[in-house]
Amino acid sequence: MAGLGVFFRRDRLTGQVAVGLTGVLVIAAVVYGVGVASAKYRIADVGAWLTARDKGLVVHVNGPAAKVDGKTGVPPQMRGHDIRIVQDGATVLIVDQDTGVVSRLDPSQLDVGASRPLGRGIQVLAGAGKAYTVDSVKGVLQQIDPVGLTPVGAPAALPPVLGQAGIDARGALWVPVAKDGQVTAFKDGRSQPPVPVGGPGDDLALTMAAGDPVVVNSTKATATVVKPSGTRLTVGLPATVRQAGRGGVLAPPATEGKTVPLLVPGAGSLVTVDTDTGRYSSTRLAMPKHRYRPPQMLGPKVYIPDETAGALLVYDSAGNRFEAPVPVSGRPARLDVFVRDGLLWANDPSGPRAVVIDGQGGRKGIDKYRDKVPGGPARRAIPRPGGSGAPQPPRTTAPQDPRRTPGRPPGGPLNVSVTPGAGTMRIDFQPSDGEGIIGYALKDVPPGLTASPAAIAPGAGPFTFTVTGGDCAREYRFRVAVRYRDGRGRTREQVSAPSDPARPCVTPGAPTGLKAQATSSGAKVSWTAPPGASAYRIVWDGPVKGSRTVTAATGSAMTATLGEVWTNGPYTFTVAAVNSAGTGSAATLGARLSGPAVRYPVERNGNSNAYIRSTADANSNTTVATMKDNNGELVVVNCQKKGVYYRHPKDANLAGDMYANITWSGKTGYVIGYLVNTPGDWRSFAGPAVWTCAP
Repeated sequence: MAGLGVFFRRDRLTGQVAVGLTGVLVIAAVVYGVGVASAKYRIADVGAWLTARDKGLVVHVNGPAAKVDGKTGVPPQMRGHDIRIVQDGATVLIVDQDTGVVSRLDPSQLDVGASRPLGRGIQVLAGAGKAYTVDSVKGVLQQIDPVGLTPVGAPAALPPVLGQAGIDARGALWVPVAKDGQVTAFKDGRSQPPVPVGGPGDDLALTMAAGDPVVVNSTKATATVVKPSGTRLTVGLPATVRQAGRGGVLAPPATEGKTVPLLVPGAGSLVTVDTDTGRYSSTRLAMPKHRYRPPQMLGPKVYIPDETAGALLVYDSAGNRFEAPVPVSGRPARLDVFVRDGLLWANDPSGPRAVVIDGQGGRKGIDKYRDKVPGGPARRAIPRPGGSGAPQPPRTTAPQDPRRTPGRPPGGPLNVSVTPGAGTMRIDFQPSDGEGIIGYALKDVPPGLTASPAAIAPGAGPFTFTVTGGDCAREYRFRVAVRYRDGRGRTREQVSAPSDPARPCVTPGAPTGLKAQATSSGAKVSWTAPPGASAYRIVWDGPVKGSRTVTAATGSAMTATLGEVWTNGPYTFTVAAVNSAGTGSAATLGARLSGPAVRYPVERNGNSNAYIRSTADANSNTTVATMKDNNGELVVVNCQKKGVYYRHPKDANLAGDMYANITWSGKTGYVIGYLVNTPGDWRSFAGPAVWTCAP
């Protein structure tokens, strides 16, 4: 979803308050470098609208220049209220959170085109050219016209309370339904079939990652990616995610890339999930007990809004270290932070300051009250995670003399990060500050697992251990110790905090070479196994629907015979690999199956005629062919079918509605079931030896 949406807050879900607008809303526009108010204003294509509540303004900022190029006052009824901006291309909506009134801003005229009281606590979203409202308390979804703000099509209802919604790249609205443990799409006035992502009452958080919905289930510690094809990728996250508490992890409403950052505030865990491959990396951070907002990611850096400090904490995932925080408000304040058009924006909506950051980490301050951006005054140092509060000096990578008497003993290594691999776990850490350091060693390596290297010298880098072995069904934690000599020459060590738990496996890939064929034992499905799978989830849809989980076998060739599938017709088979790290993307195959044609002998046709009909109706006159006195002759049985009830005129025991579709002497049609010696009682289906005819 493009732009900044309306954040979902539980304390605002108190119902709808209809607020009437009286009179005409007048906006006074102040645009720098532009003439009369009736002119068409040209503002930067790469920019964003920001709020300045204390001045009753919304301003447009040119991103590359970090300068205001358009301002307008909000309607008088909104001044001093909690204002949010929803923006998607030319759609700019001003949402009054206090009253529920929504106004449309025309960027070309800096004028209000329409205003409507939609109700307090309503989510308002815009993206991919669509706009929607979500009544989280009542569970009502409604598409609206982004210009006139009027309803478009029919509404839909879901079980409340609904979570923060999002719009995918195709313009569909996705909404988490915690009551059912599902996420549901809504488009063109209709709800789509729900996608299960957990159990009833689970804590669910929705992120649109590069336009695709990703649902994080904090209760189950999973992330489910719903692909455009409808297939799902489920990633098992570290058990630390379950420590997020009520409301779950902090996740951004949207990311421009495929990687989603997640913050577990209570545990201090930062998890980055690659929604394309299903792999994740987890870092345990010593974070201050501050109030945080969902993290955002731009390039390799994660930006964590710290509202207690009024700043952004900056974590470089490539270097596994924190950079100096970025001041935004310089005081405790709510921060609106979002990524748009390759730029990260951080705004203090109740003050004059904002910051824009580019993909290389370059940052510029914004003064929303002036068009020229002055340099800000010096501010107090902002504590960074793991630091003392003062800016930290650059680390030296020069080797240290282990015989030197330390003036400052080193602290334990910081930012111990774990990244699962196929049969491996990578542990990265930030080296310690201090003197007399001898080296680093990995702690808590269970018997049977191997860590490499055995030790890391000071300044040697990279500061990475690799652990091989272990059980995919088990999670492991590690600590890193720094060893040093104290003032008496004794060897000491300081140990880091434990890492997040990790498994020596990753979510498996999709099976390849999926095939299906009809056999006398049922449908046989075969595929080539991806590495790392412990089981497979098979789902089939068609004349017969069902699912099954089968255990992985040794080798790459996998087969499963589905004895439940013995009805002719079109089927869709999906096969997904599973292990303790999650469920991989599914392979999908569409196939039309027809059971094998098997020869069975004719019976009960001695000295008599047996009629082959065009339909399963022995009472009809639609004769295709006539078999005479041919008991024991083998005929091809194609399938069986229930038809019109028939009773033999001379033998009351020969009565029923089961028919066999046969081929005899080049003719194909139906005979009453007692004329062919198929397996079992002729009045019942003989499948899967004989398949059922297509419906």
